[in-house]
Formats: sequence, C-alpha cells, structure tokens
Amino acid sequence: MNNTDNMFTTASREKYRFPSTRGEISSEDLWDLSLNSLDTVAIALDERIQKLGRKSFVEKRTNSTSELSTKLEIVKFVIETKQTEAEERKTKAEKASQKEFLKSLLEKKKMAQLEGLSVEDIQKQLEQLG
Repeated sequence: MNNTDNMFTTASREKYRFPSTRGEISSEDLWDLSLNSLDTVAIALDERIQKLGRKSFVEKRTNSTSELSTKLEIVKFVIETKQTEAEERKTKAEKASQKEFLKSLLEKKKMAQLEGLSVEDIQKQLEQLG
C-alpha cells in the first residue's frame, strides 16, 4: 500500500472533515470541488498549521498538527490529480480538433484533385463505374 492509500485509509478511519465554504466535508467530497475551492481548503489548512507553530526537528508533532498535515497532503493530492486529468482532457480535445482539421483538409485536397481531372478522365471513370 502506498502513501496515498495510507492517507485515504487514515482519513476514512478517523472520519476526517475538511473546511470548505459549504461547511465541513469528507474526503470523498473533495473530488466534487473546483480547483479554486480546493485551493481555498488547502490555504485554510495551511493557515491552521501555521497558527499551531513552527516546525521543530527536535520536538514531536502533536496529533492535531499531524492530522492537519495529512489533511493538507490529501487536498494537495486531489488538486494534483484534478490538474493532471484536466491537462489530459485538454490534450485529448486538441488532438481531436487537429484530427478533424486534417480530415477536412484531406477532403478538400481530394476535391481539388478531382476538379483538376480532364473531361476525358472524368468520362473514363464514369464508364468504369458502369
């Protein structure tokens, strides 16, 4: 099990709730938020962490700091995943658009090629078709 799985397992077992403009939400609800809303959640969590004090490499983290850090990592993971998916959709749409453009261009070239045929060539092709 990787770190992401561990984070979501902890979130579900501990029933983590995240601050949002709609009130407290679950980790599943994070996926329904826009990137801007997720950014707001991440900022709120980061501000809570900052209020609890600076990091220490000597003192152990308190449970609340550890929980908030895990929550922040979950939100950051959701943000990164949604950004990656959005980029993939954009790339896919761009490829589809380019493909349609090339198909259209190919049809125009075929028409131009046919229009360039002589009368005799057109008659020959018509005779071949029956």
